[in-house]
Amino acid sequence: MTSRALPPGSPPALIAALWLVVAAYLGFVAWTHVEGHARAERGERPLFTDYTPTYAASMLVREMPAEHLYDPKRMTDAGRRAAHAMYDGISDEQARRVGFAPWMYPPTFILLIAPLAYLPYTLSWLAWLGVTALPYLAAMRQILPNRLAWPFALAAPPVFFNVMYGQTGFLSAGLIGLGLALLGRRPIAAGVLIGLASVKPHFGVLIPLAFIAGGHWRAFAAAALTVLATIVASVFAFGDDPWFAFIGTSLFHLEGFGAGAFNFVPMTTVLSTVQMAGLPLGAAWRAQYAAAALAAGVVVWAWARGRRRRDTLGLQAAILCVATPLALPMTYLYDLVLVVPGAAWLWADMRERGASRAEVVTLAAAMAALLPVKAVAATFGVQTGPLILAVLLALATHRHRRALARTVRAPT
Repeated sequence: MTSRALPPGSPPALIAALWLVVAAYLGFVAWTHVEGHARAERGERPLFTDYTPTYAASMLVREMPAEHLYDPKRMTDAGRRAAHAMYDGISDEQARRVGFAPWMYPPTFILLIAPLAYLPYTLSWLAWLGVTALPYLAAMRQILPNRLAWPFALAAPPVFFNVMYGQTGFLSAGLIGLGLALLGRRPIAAGVLIGLASVKPHFGVLIPLAFIAGGHWRAFAAAALTVLATIVASVFAFGDDPWFAFIGTSLFHLEGFGAGAFNFVPMTTVLSTVQMAGLPLGAAWRAQYAAAALAAGVVVWAWARGRRRRDTLGLQAAILCVATPLALPMTYLYDLVLVVPGAAWLWADMRERGASRAEVVTLAAAMAALLPVKAVAATFGVQTGPLILAVLLALATHRHRRALARTVRAPT
């Protein structure tokens, strides 16, 4: 089918539909939290989200040295106190139901969360989401500089999960996405932003390969220096003991895969897919290694072929954003906010170079299919997340190859 450019501008019906989706998300999240307070008042288990241990960590670091964040007993006690801060008047038994969430972030992340407990719980949660959304929305505005940018950004299903859980998806996607958006024009600023994203270091695993393959040495150096600067800042603020504690507990967290400590239902990785299929842990890890090698190979190929070219940089960024969660053994639905800038770059490329109806439908269907991933996994025991990511990666790779071929055939 012959490709043709999508119509200029953004159809009002599409924008209105996306805003309706955003409103539905907000309504569901608000209702869920109101119901959580109602359950607390009835003496039942209240609503505890992933933000509860984040707030607990902020409370703990105000009272004792930061290395205690990596102590399970200390974090369990802090989690219960955070539950009491969230719901006035709940019993100790209700607070104990918050359970234990291990602190797996590096000490650089503590710099971000330390101020949170100075605010009441709900206000702190809203502030966390609002502040971390700023770089994400700025990134989307760079990629889709029109009225479509924000509704596209906020209606994407991973955003719903990130807001629902009070997680870090906005932060990772925003810093990496904005850095990649600025890479062609302001490489130093791009490197600084991507270096700041090292507060969740595993999401940067493919970025050095991309920058080396693409010859983006200034951005590479700026990112590396920024990472070092954040480490120095964390040592200055908290000492070096938190780093020894973080390194010392890393193996404990890895052993959690074999011990069944992680919930595979919302985990959108090849590892979780194979585990949910009933295969042994060794087979799951081998499949994950193969997926990581394939994702890394695609990224290196795309960035090397588009070396120092601005006309394909958006597609290269899309490939990097989509390939990263495929390469990782631990990626949750809220982490897939990183995929949204990739989808936006794909949409922008379709607007510029043209697209077949099949490509447009594939992009829209893949993004929409992320919403029921958790429900499908919980109901049928099948994790579809990696398949959806593979479809998006194939689409981005196909368009990148075609863009390169068109450039080669173009008359000089």
